[in-house]
Amino acid sequence: MSFLEWRKFNFFDIIHDADSKKISQTIGSSKITSTSSGHGHLVTCDDDGLVHLITRTFQVTTFRAYQSAVLLSTQLQFSSFLVTIGEDEPDTNTILKVWDLERRDRQSTPICIRSTKLPKSEKPTTLCATDNRLLMAVGFIDGCIALFKGDLSRDRNSKPKMLKELGQGITGMAFKCVSKDQWYLFVSTATSVQQFNVTSKDSCPMTVLDAVGCNFKCSVLVNGPDSHFMIAKEDAIYCYTVDSRGPCYVVGGQKIILQWFRNYLIIVSKERGKPLNAITVSTTTKHSDEIESISITVLDIQNKFIIYTTTMQDILSVLPEWGSLYILTTKGCLSQLIEKDLQSKLTVLFKKNLYDVAVRMAKSQQYDSQALIDIFRQYGDHLYTKGDHSGAVEQYIKTIGKLEPSYVIKKFLDSQYIDSLTTYLHALHKSGNANKDHTTLLFNCYSKLNSLDKLQEFIVIKDENIDFDVDVAIKVCRQSSPENALALAKKHNRHSLYIKILLEDRHEYTSALEYIEKLSIEQSVQTIKQYSNIFMKNVPKDTVSFLKKLCSTCYTTSNVDLSGNLAQPEEFIYLLLDDSECLVEFLEHFDNYLDKWSTSLLNTYIEHCLIVWKNENNQDKCSTIEKKIVNILQSVDIKTCDHYQVLILATSFEFKPAIVYIFERNKQYSKLIRYYLSLYDYNGAIECCRRYGHEESKLWVLLFNTAMVDDMFPPFMLEEILNEIERKSLLSSHFTITSLAKSKTINIGHVRAYLTSLFGAEKKTLDKDKEMVDKYQKDTETLRHNIEKLKNCAVVFQGLRCSACNNQLELPSVHFMCQHSYHQHCFQAFSESDDDCPVCTPNNKQIMDIIRTQGQIKDYNEAFHNQLERATDSFSLISEYFGRCLFDDLSSVENQLAKSKLVSSPVALTPIPVAPVVQTPPRLSPVLSVQNLQQNTNPFDEDGDDMEYDDNKNPFKDEYDECKNPFADDS
Repeated sequence: MSFLEWRKFNFFDIIHDADSKKISQTIGSSKITSTSSGHGHLVTCDDDGLVHLITRTFQVTTFRAYQSAVLLSTQLQFSSFLVTIGEDEPDTNTILKVWDLERRDRQSTPICIRSTKLPKSEKPTTLCATDNRLLMAVGFIDGCIALFKGDLSRDRNSKPKMLKELGQGITGMAFKCVSKDQWYLFVSTATSVQQFNVTSKDSCPMTVLDAVGCNFKCSVLVNGPDSHFMIAKEDAIYCYTVDSRGPCYVVGGQKIILQWFRNYLIIVSKERGKPLNAITVSTTTKHSDEIESISITVLDIQNKFIIYTTTMQDILSVLPEWGSLYILTTKGCLSQLIEKDLQSKLTVLFKKNLYDVAVRMAKSQQYDSQALIDIFRQYGDHLYTKGDHSGAVEQYIKTIGKLEPSYVIKKFLDSQYIDSLTTYLHALHKSGNANKDHTTLLFNCYSKLNSLDKLQEFIVIKDENIDFDVDVAIKVCRQSSPENALALAKKHNRHSLYIKILLEDRHEYTSALEYIEKLSIEQSVQTIKQYSNIFMKNVPKDTVSFLKKLCSTCYTTSNVDLSGNLAQPEEFIYLLLDDSECLVEFLEHFDNYLDKWSTSLLNTYIEHCLIVWKNENNQDKCSTIEKKIVNILQSVDIKTCDHYQVLILATSFEFKPAIVYIFERNKQYSKLIRYYLSLYDYNGAIECCRRYGHEESKLWVLLFNTAMVDDMFPPFMLEEILNEIERKSLLSSHFTITSLAKSKTINIGHVRAYLTSLFGAEKKTLDKDKEMVDKYQKDTETLRHNIEKLKNCAVVFQGLRCSACNNQLELPSVHFMCQHSYHQHCFQAFSESDDDCPVCTPNNKQIMDIIRTQGQIKDYNEAFHNQLERATDSFSLISEYFGRCLFDDLSSVENQLAKSKLVSSPVALTPIPVAPVVQTPPRLSPVLSVQNLQQNTNPFDEDGDDMEYDDNKNPFKDEYDECKNPFADDS
């Protein structure tokens, strides 16, 4: 389609900003040589070497980049780096500089982070760089291309790679990323378009894409997954991919600028003649017919229409930034093109009834799905009003799933629109949004149209993907043609309905069972459960045989994970509950897989086996059933058998073998003894005690207690019971004799041997205890004598060696009442306190810990009472507690020991060390004596005549009080 045939709309608003005068004043009379945009700036460069940065609020920041002129510039879109090419001196090689606009020096000038002199003296014409800052290319007027690789801000000394000379000036360049590590460079000249594979390290192979070129600023790269490199010629717009030439758009006119904004292509072209809506930017003396105007056209290539067009004068460049387009003139004036919102665009299209265009635009801009459905609805209403019912239905079909179907169905309920209604209902079923009412309505439409063939074709033959309510369809067909209903049910795997038709309409029970056998196991189980009562009522034998085959797969399958979906025998037990023999026969079909049976199934089988055993009069058959039940209990894992449930069943049916086995299996020997005694089976009870008495000794006690109260208990068994009780000390002799005396059936002749043995053992015990008592009394008298001697008699210290170092004692020395002596320095080194003997301290602490531990144990009243209840000889336990002083007050014991200074035996006396030259005064307390043991061992003797006493060296001189001396009157 030609460009002139495209529909035209006005979807942009143009604004001439008043601040553009400030920009033009800042630029002044300088000529703008290059422009760029990105990262929140509009960038203009002039021939004075200045760079002007324009913010969103039209604030202009200017800095000098070169001494002469700025030739080219490009602002990276997602980075603060600005790349410029300019001259510092005329007729010299141009210099490439990289500026960081976010880093400033003291004069607020951006910092130049890289400055590289270009390798050629020819004039550069084009400049491009990638947003990742890894690739940059400079094109020259002689057709050479300098390719820079590496980080623009770091690889300052890297040399560029010169690509193949094209022989003509480079008019346009753009980098294209195909994959993560593969880049291509599109290059255009005046007569050709080619691409270079710049990913290769050694060489950059070139591919010529077309022999058609373009002028400066007439090429652009369209971003996106299906991006193209576009060039503008007077006759059309040509597109190229990395492999070949792409589509072509016929757009006439002399193009001077080509730009891409969002999804739109912006074309700036020259026109001669009187403009219709020219915007005069500068005064001129030429006639209006001779004015050369410039038109700006914004194309929506995807939807094939022009969304905006206008004419202006002296347009220098078109810059996209901040979501808008900015038109810069050669005088430095800015005009802004603002795109209208989508709703405003759609309103314009709705007013013109251009719903098809509105749909395309909404889809291209990813409009909300619900709002898009509303456009389809309005479009359908428009076509319905015009009488185009087939077109309206086509639009209504697009609203299925969002728009309520009743909205459409009401419009076509008239009989003259039944074809359109049928089409819509057919599509509604195909999308899976139909319900039972819609299915019924569709079938009624087929009936009114007399299209039974179409109905059969709809439900049986064609349209496999159509989703409709099959149950309703079967119900409709069942009334008119059961054959079609059966075919439909079989096709859509409605096995339950298929079986229902066979059973209720045709009464073919055997055929129904044969059909169920062909189904999968899961489907067979579901179907047979639903109609099991009907099958059992009409064909019971065939049904039981089928159930045996069906349930056998539960145990024969090798895949254990499928067992949950297989038929379990317990699921069909309820059908055979009235006939125990039949149920036992059914379950015995699976007796080879007892280890796989569930607990409920096993209990049910045992219960009905007991019912058959109870009702059986033949003794041989009863024995067979008994062995079978016991074998099952012995062979089944304890996890799958509920022995307590079986015990209840066996007790209710009085089945003794199972009761005995379960009690023995669970080691409930006491209950087993009581069970034997309840049956008056005394031989079985005593035999149980013989087998398990070593595990549970109280069985003999239980049997003894029963013998004391049971008048029928055999007396000859009592001797063995009493011997076991005596041998294992299960009961005290006093309790045993008391119980025997209270019994009315036991006489002394039955227990003569037991009493003789008991009294002999008691006499030996009394003799032994008497010897122990005499010994303890003798030891006690000895200890009391020693304690009295320590309290009232003098103690002579005769130790000649130190108990710590075992060397000869020398003054000063320390003596204890326990007859241990130490050097004073040894005592200070080894003692833990000044009051305790180092040798006796560990033993004393151990004794005190024992006393404290016993004091703590005595607080455990509950533990004592528990032991007392379980003890067979309570008197011995209480005696043991008395012997351990557990009934005494610990604090009183400690106080008594502290008063007597007796911590352990022997008793340690608190020492008071004295300097070695100090002699003991005549009336010093005899508790401790520091002396020379070689001269005198009596601590109470007077000092020798040959020793001079120095009273100044006595440490107790000032503290001595004569009135407190207990021996003062003895002198």
